Amino acid sequence: MQTLNFLREIKYLFIRGLKQSLRPVPALIPSLFMPAFFLIIFSAAFTSLINLPGFSGKSYLVFYAPVAILQAIFFSSGDAGIDLVVDITSGYFDKLLIAPIRHVSIIIGKLIGVGLRAAVQAGIVILIILLMGGKIVTGLPGLLVILLLGGLFGMAWSGIGMTIALLTKNQRATQSSFILFFPFTFITTAQLPLSLLSGWYKTAVQLNPVTYILEAFRSLTSNGWQTHTIWVGFMVAAGVAVLTIGSTLLSFRKTVS
Repeated sequence: MQTLNFLREIKYLFIRGLKQSLRPVPALIPSLFMPAFFLIIFSAAFTSLINLPGFSGKSYLVFYAPVAILQAIFFSSGDAGIDLVVDITSGYFDKLLIAPIRHVSIIIGKLIGVGLRAAVQAGIVILIILLMGGKIVTGLPGLLVILLLGGLFGMAWSGIGMTIALLTKNQRATQSSFILFFPFTFITTAQLPLSLLSGWYKTAVQLNPVTYILEAFRSLTSNGWQTHTIWVGFMVAAGVAVLTIGSTLLSFRKTVS
């Protein structure tokens, strides 16, 4: 009975958090527009790069497409911290704390909502990619794996914003976490394959965990079922989730204690 009640609590908070993240609807436009914008601009500007020796891929659009998927996940999951700050400043968070529910369900419900939204927005961007002439070489099974990995990484990334929200309870401080989007997105194999990189930049790319998630997406969209690359992507996403969600739970414990 206790387990059933716990699941009901998570379900309610998941639905509530999902509705919160979808309102107002116009606020969703940037998280879809920006990945599509970068995809259009970069695929047009760098199309001649495919002629470089050692560059794999038949078109730069196909090569860059996984970056657009990754950006959609970044944008969608980045709002989790802002939503949490709104709950804190409005007093709704305090109401949840005195409600007869398990406190951990507050975080779990929000994380599931973030994961679903990240997967859905990644799916919309994939549709845009297909309409622009891109492809998913692994077909429907590969698409499902992309959405699963995207949801997992979305939950992992949201932990950063939620941790800042719980520690600072300040909307401006929480919004500042958005700046992490740029190094974690572009200090990767976003523009060029690893074999064409060199020096400190190549080392930084190899140290960036997002590189391995991006390569897993690229395997599923254009390179095929590279099992090792895909599993590494999932393991890295899971590792990041342990760190960020663990940080969120620790910050949450300090807040409610």
